Amino acid sequence: MTGHSLIALAAGGTGGHLFPAEALSQELKRRGHRILLVTDARGARYAQSFPADERFEISAATPSIGGPIAKGAAAVSIAMGLVTSLREFKKRRPVAAVGFGGYPSLPAMKAASLMGIPYGVHEQNGVLGRTNRLLVKNAAFTAHAFPVLEKLPRNVDTIEVGNPLRDAVGAVEGAPFPTIESDINLLIFGGSQGASIFSAAPVNALAGLPAEIRARLVVTHQARDADKGEVARRYEAANIRAEVAPFFGDLPQRMANAHLVLARAGASTVTELSAIGRPSILVPLAIAMDDHQTGNARTLSEQGAAVILSEKEFTEERIGATLSELLSSPAKLATMASAAQGVVKSGAAARLADLVENIVAIKAAA
Repeated sequence: MTGHSLIALAAGGTGGHLFPAEALSQELKRRGHRILLVTDARGARYAQSFPADERFEISAATPSIGGPIAKGAAAVSIAMGLVTSLREFKKRRPVAAVGFGGYPSLPAMKAASLMGIPYGVHEQNGVLGRTNRLLVKNAAFTAHAFPVLEKLPRNVDTIEVGNPLRDAVGAVEGAPFPTIESDINLLIFGGSQGASIFSAAPVNALAGLPAEIRARLVVTHQARDADKGEVARRYEAANIRAEVAPFFGDLPQRMANAHLVLARAGASTVTELSAIGRPSILVPLAIAMDDHQTGNARTLSEQGAAVILSEKEFTEERIGATLSELLSSPAKLATMASAAQGVVKSGAAARLADLVENIVAIKAAA
């Protein structure tokens, strides 16, 4: 495999799509390749540290939401993204491409197909996303993260590789579960886009816990910028030690330090909980396409590593009862941590990089 080949990676919309692409980029660059990132304006917010040698933004939107006018506008946006991708690919000449979902992947991978550039897709969730469903028929490979992949079209071969882990996560992969002596570390975050429901109910639930538990708690809470002041005030009123911020750049390390994690059930979160090995309470996003976050969460809950609370169940009373049960039982937390370890395959970045290099080699030999 000749180094310095330019590989295009397309992902957008959320950190859940960008982070696995970032992990693959890190691995491919270690192997001597150059990276071209294709994303949209939303995805660019999570790509400031993305290790790309080149990049360009395209327009993209979902045609699955809204009425006829919104769907028409989305179609125009995707068509413009296709034109931009064709122009940029012609100028930059990538030898292969990989789509990670999110609607920027659609025009980018369609452009690759039209230009004879081999491409693969990677599905991070337990349910094949709508963009990837439109791309798998012509893909050179379809890779996925979890043992079960729902909504897969017929006659499509797949390979389970896991979810690529960023280097920051890999650095704490398999970190020993911290011994619970006096302090209990609780980590709360609502995903890369934040979540308003994580700003009120969990804090009120924690404030209602017995004083002996509250005295031992040390909380790290990712709250939206608009909510952080009120969240911090409520913790102070409840005499709970807490650090509140809209974003933590060292979240993998904080996850490794945690005795319990309360979070959404995005693919990256579930994968990182498995890689590091931490117990969790997972709250799937109710409006997620095809309810894919519930599928992700089941990957851990079926192994006894997580408790799933739907948004309807995400009340102060239910959260409080669940937290009280888990925080009062260090042995239960340790057992859940052990159960989480390795549920999702490790080594995904290397396996995915192998697939990319294979399709480049096949194309070169043709």
